[in-house]
Amino acid sequence: MKTNIFTICVLWLSQFAHPQSPVAVVPQTLDSLQWFLHTQPIDTLYAIAMKDCSFQYIIKGEYERADSLCQKLASLRSQLKTYAPLEYCIPFLKGTIAHHKGDHPLTLNYYLKAWEVIQKNPSKFKVKVKMGALGNLAIAYKKVDNLEMSMKYSLESIQFQEKYNQKNPGEYLNVGNILAGSQQYDRAIPYYQKALSIAAELNNLTSLAITENQLGNLYDNIDKVDTAIYYYKSGLQHAEQVEYRLLQTDLLVNLGLVYTGKKQYKLAESYLKRGEKLSRELESPGALRVNLHNQGEMYRILQKFDLAERYYLEALELAKETQDQDDLYTSNMALAELYVDTDNYKKAYPFFKAASVAKDSIFQAQLRGKTQQLLAKYEADKRQQEIALLNEKNRSQSLELAVQRRNVFLLIAGLLMSGIVGTVGYRRYQLRKRLEMEQIRNRIAADFHDELGANLSSIALYSDLLVKNAAKEKEQTLPILENISHQAHGSISSINDLIWTIKPDNDILERTIVRMKEFAIPLLEARNIRCVFLADDSLSQAQLSMNMRKFLYLIFKEAINNAIKYAQATAITIQLQEIRGTISLEIQDDGIGFDPEIIKRGNGLNNMKTRAKELGGQLTIDTCPGQGTRITLSFKP
Repeated sequence: MKTNIFTICVLWLSQFAHPQSPVAVVPQTLDSLQWFLHTQPIDTLYAIAMKDCSFQYIIKGEYERADSLCQKLASLRSQLKTYAPLEYCIPFLKGTIAHHKGDHPLTLNYYLKAWEVIQKNPSKFKVKVKMGALGNLAIAYKKVDNLEMSMKYSLESIQFQEKYNQKNPGEYLNVGNILAGSQQYDRAIPYYQKALSIAAELNNLTSLAITENQLGNLYDNIDKVDTAIYYYKSGLQHAEQVEYRLLQTDLLVNLGLVYTGKKQYKLAESYLKRGEKLSRELESPGALRVNLHNQGEMYRILQKFDLAERYYLEALELAKETQDQDDLYTSNMALAELYVDTDNYKKAYPFFKAASVAKDSIFQAQLRGKTQQLLAKYEADKRQQEIALLNEKNRSQSLELAVQRRNVFLLIAGLLMSGIVGTVGYRRYQLRKRLEMEQIRNRIAADFHDELGANLSSIALYSDLLVKNAAKEKEQTLPILENISHQAHGSISSINDLIWTIKPDNDILERTIVRMKEFAIPLLEARNIRCVFLADDSLSQAQLSMNMRKFLYLIFKEAINNAIKYAQATAITIQLQEIRGTISLEIQDDGIGFDPEIIKRGNGLNNMKTRAKELGGQLTIDTCPGQGTRITLSFKP
């Protein structure tokens, strides 16, 4: 689980998005600023120093102290009416604090208020401030998944740079981030490199550190790990030089992840431990949760399950505090899979359930967000069209121009209606998928109830008989004990089969083939039946749905069990192959065979045919007395 590549960018852009202090009058270091606030009278310079001090607290991760200074700045508004940038600084600082605490809608709200202040008094703000404010809006819109608005404000800021010959690496970074987020890595690299060159030219170590972190993420994503490590380490060095602790936690986790991928676990652990220590000193629960989750992942790989469990559980508690549905899904699913790996299915179940609930919440939130975006875009386009029509009347333009504008309106409306229809169709599709999933779950529950319930009932019955026969001969007691053992092992096997069926990791056909071998070969060898198992290499990465895996495996088990019980075979050949897009399973034995006309109502054969039908495939049984039996199942994946 990588850290979010957009987490740090707002603070970088903020360097260009607030009025710069007069260097000759207001000190620059945090210690000097704190002393200055104790000695300076309340005037414009005092407000500037308070703003700069709050910004320094944000860099240090001391958000409560930063917010306290914001409150004091707000109370100075009536005393310092002549200092217009004060109206801008307050929402800007509050938005930056909200961003670092992970409240992205609140971040956007504050940055929009800051931009409104600039628009009301454009002459009182320098180009750099306007440019940086646009960049902050671009990042804020990106965090709420509005890529269209994010790109719009980034490009507007770049136009400012070109027009006024300014240099700000942030906008190039944001465009690179949007392109990288849509996996357009080749297009993203030039924008990152442009941001890096500007940051180096300005000798801005904070900017360099952020850009190097982004480049590390990109090269990590395209599996150029050594290049990624180079940028991560360089970024970490620059972040340490400027004491940018939040960015340090990001880079330490990224280094821990790449070294985990390289199986250099001691080195990975050292970086993750450093990141954990630093994250615990900050107020951002997001940085700590990401670090703890990734430590859990590393310890799970190392099969240090107790440590993995401890870190996963703490990460889950942090996710519960923030109520981030993505984080809740990730943490609950990690714990569920950990308990499955350790065969603790009872503990796994509630975490699987919680992960499912979180996933549904994510879907609903995304659906609401997309709907709101669509309606907002519709209203905005509608207002723009009304304004255009009004201006047309006022200017007494020609009828031809009016017709053209009306056609544009109709085109936009048509596109919007198409989008709405698409959204409704998508929602219906999702609902249908959910209903299908409910049916699958109900079917699994029924299977679980039928198989396990019957076995447990038998165990109870045999136990009662055992008690009643306690005083009788051992010869009468032994068969009952054998039946209890048989039923108990059958129950365990049924549970294992169901859990294996549900687990998504097993959707690759290779996992099914492995399980088929693990079931058949030991069972046949124990009865001195020679087994040959052949499977095409091309099938190893084929994907099967949960139902397909289930029915394929159950048909296979039934066929093997029938051969062991009735065929009196000395050899069985199992062949799994792909023929023109169709998967074929063939099981052939050299046993005594049977007459299909006589034996045609057995539960085993009926079960196999029913499951083949549900699989959407075809089952054929070729046999006759003394000629062995060949069972062939064919279906399309």
